[in-house]
Amino acid sequence: MKRLSIFVILIVIFIGSIFPNVFVHANLVDNNFLSIKLTSPIKSTEFVNLYSEEGFFIFYKDDLSQEVESIDIDSIKISLGEKDEIIISDNEDNLLFTYNQEDDLIISSKDEFDRRIKIEDRYYRDYVYFKIVGGKLITLNYVQIENYLYGVVPMEMPTSFEMEALKAQAIAARTYTLKNINKHIGEGYDLCDTTHCQVYGGMDGEQEKTNRAVEETYGMIITYNGDIIDALYHSNSGGVTEDSMEAWGNSHPYLIAVDDNFSSEAPNSSWSLNLTSDEINRRLNNSGINIGDVVDMEIIETSSNGRVTQLKIVGTLSEKLLSKGQIREILGTTELKSTWFTIQKDSSVETITNLYVIDSSNTNPQLININTAYVIDGSFRKNPSRGLTSRYVNRDTNFDNSKGTSYTNTDFIIEGKGYGHGVGMSQWGAQKMAELGYSFEDILMHYYSGVEIIIND
Repeated sequence: MKRLSIFVILIVIFIGSIFPNVFVHANLVDNNFLSIKLTSPIKSTEFVNLYSEEGFFIFYKDDLSQEVESIDIDSIKISLGEKDEIIISDNEDNLLFTYNQEDDLIISSKDEFDRRIKIEDRYYRDYVYFKIVGGKLITLNYVQIENYLYGVVPMEMPTSFEMEALKAQAIAARTYTLKNINKHIGEGYDLCDTTHCQVYGGMDGEQEKTNRAVEETYGMIITYNGDIIDALYHSNSGGVTEDSMEAWGNSHPYLIAVDDNFSSEAPNSSWSLNLTSDEINRRLNNSGINIGDVVDMEIIETSSNGRVTQLKIVGTLSEKLLSKGQIREILGTTELKSTWFTIQKDSSVETITNLYVIDSSNTNPQLININTAYVIDGSFRKNPSRGLTSRYVNRDTNFDNSKGTSYTNTDFIIEGKGYGHGVGMSQWGAQKMAELGYSFEDILMHYYSGVEIIIND
């Protein structure tokens, strides 16, 4: 037996050396199904409406050979019961079936050749099941991996892209799925349908072209030294991809920075954004950060490729240092397209002619004349404002009773490159490579260093 094993290994090595493009087959995942938390079609956390023209079957999740219950109407409502009870009723709230969530039951269409269910206003393949978490009803699509990818690829890459780019995206998405399959395991499911994992649109998001890209790369995944890689991807690198160590502090030899001229003339390879002090202050406040009025932004540290890893924002009360993971999250992931940017400031001074005061017993601000105002000193003596304190200055505000009141409102002009985190495959770079005649293997080998493409079956 030992000799036979060695002989088989030698044959595999021999074949691989003669035919380097032959894909190695491996079985790296036992379960062919994923549980995806749905958010996009869900209207309520207390009930969900389902529709199936053929009616519904109910199965145990670990035994799909025999249904537990058959429901012969085309519309049902799933709602919360007492404790961990889940209730199935018709549209007039007549009780049809109840079960405890620990029973681990799933629901499908009765059409065994086309198991699709409409969840609220969107169709999904395979099965749906429900959990109660924190008193809320969670809706999950229990779906085969390849069927899941049908709904992911067109949401993550434009269907107008070249087929080789779409194939590269399908393989990257499949690989990312298997690598991150336990991302939400602590919450009772595998992945969600948002950008936190991968955007998943179900059957309504599917397109014939992207379905074909999934089918023609069936089971293909990317590995490094035999392990599934974290196949990260983004929209546009701006000309150079980012090293995972620089981006997040996690070193992966297959996610190193590579020159990427393929992305340099694509959409969002360069961009600009104007933000005022007030806009920045509002975004900070929305994240629970109060540093007073924003007066300055300063890049403190960048990665070796020029992406900002530390950004200091100075206010009239304090200052805030944003790390690489916070910068776009706080300032806006769609407006601030990447962290590869520079900052210029354009300040303008505006004059305020009116001044309002408010005392401890009055909630209505009182308009005063600054030229006749008095200031009380430490011994409670009244002094004309122009005498004791003719001028008060802080970091961004200048009070001068002879010239009125003025403050500086700053425009921050941000010039940037690329769109997204910059790690792994650039989707627009993949498109350019495909246009130039590169294959999906070429694309993946360019963006992920030292990897292999194998077939997981």
